[in-house]
Amino acid sequence: MPATLLFHQGTLILQNYSGEPDPMCLRWDSRSRQWRAKAIFYDEIVRWLQSKNVACLDSANEISRVNLSLRMNVDLYPYQQEAVQAWRRAGSRGSVCLPTGSGKTWVALKAMEAVGVSTLIIVPTLDLMNQWYDLVTNAFDVTAGLLGGGYHDIRDVTITTFDSASIHIDKYGNRFGLLIFDEVHHLPSPKNSFIPEMSIAPYRLGLTATYKRPDGLHGKLEQLVGNPVYEKSIRDLQGVHLAEYKTVKIRIKLTPQEETQYRCYQKIYLDFLRKKQIKFHGPDLETFLKESAHDPQARKALLARMQARQIIIGAKRKLEKLASLLKLHSRDRILIFTASNDLVYQISETFLIPAITHHTKTLERKWVLDAFRQGTLSVLVTSKVLNEGVDIPKANVAIILSGSASPLEHLQRLGRILRKGENKEAILYELVTGGTQETQISYRRRQSDAYK
Repeated sequence: MPATLLFHQGTLILQNYSGEPDPMCLRWDSRSRQWRAKAIFYDEIVRWLQSKNVACLDSANEISRVNLSLRMNVDLYPYQQEAVQAWRRAGSRGSVCLPTGSGKTWVALKAMEAVGVSTLIIVPTLDLMNQWYDLVTNAFDVTAGLLGGGYHDIRDVTITTFDSASIHIDKYGNRFGLLIFDEVHHLPSPKNSFIPEMSIAPYRLGLTATYKRPDGLHGKLEQLVGNPVYEKSIRDLQGVHLAEYKTVKIRIKLTPQEETQYRCYQKIYLDFLRKKQIKFHGPDLETFLKESAHDPQARKALLARMQARQIIIGAKRKLEKLASLLKLHSRDRILIFTASNDLVYQISETFLIPAITHHTKTLERKWVLDAFRQGTLSVLVTSKVLNEGVDIPKANVAIILSGSASPLEHLQRLGRILRKGENKEAILYELVTGGTQETQISYRRRQSDAYK
């Protein structure tokens, strides 16, 4: 009886093989008394069987050939062509790193056309899933499937979210020959990394504008997707393929009352850190948070830190400056970013501006974004949910009232306003309270070529 290779719940089973297999990925499963491996090692196992001339019935592979010819004759920009070629030279595996607005999706469509196999496109949000569905069905003569958002329709080309894929990949991991991960920097999280591990797909493409993660977990992407194969920065494409832009940092002073309160809260917080000789990051942060649950002094310090941060996030003079910027850019499409949902709603009520947060219902969110794209609305205020995954090409002004120290987040926000347009110059304003911890936060998040 020949050996048999099966796909089972995101793993591969090698049946009827009596010897000790060479590949280290195959482990003996004492429960089923069979050799088992993660599905991601499919190619390695098949090559090993062929090299050993082992007769094997491959019942694992259900990948389909698909005729994916683009309906329209699209001339890619040279950098897009180079990206596709680099990916193909790397064995049709790896990540392409291009700025927001530079046409990463066209790179993906050309990649799909080049390999011509069943494809699973994985995206972080339902908005992006719907955008990809429209794009794929318009680009190719196929009926695309959807997995997520109430849909469970698996077809040769299927679009899904990271959340839905992580739930269902154990059933469909042998159906697709190409995996496309939009915003691939989300992939290394423990839940999401199961998706590529439970798939036999030989071809894998990651797309992102921000490959590196602050926690360093982007190193896992090399095994899950492949190496970075092509990269261009915002500076590389500015002016020709992306809009010209400038960044303006505006220093804001706290009011005397805010200054007094801020210094008081900071003293409580910093005195506790010095007394305990801890730092507010890494293992020390975890210890501090645990202690705050039962140690009154630790909790007092934590609350003081939060209150100090709320003062600089919602500084009165920031809102006064925001009012003047809204008047200055009354004819522009403006995105306002903050780090606080409370401030989002305050700005929304004060200036009569539509708000989008993670609490916003799907239909309301769609209506607001559609109205912004069409020009019925010219200003939106949000916290983090518009950092990525939303196509808003007409936006040309971003106002950052507050945010994290992450360069990744700052680049994402800049990318929202860089879609190319006729005679378009984008402007990013960053409002920073001087003499506070926000000055250091601003310095750290600007550590990117886009700001040099």
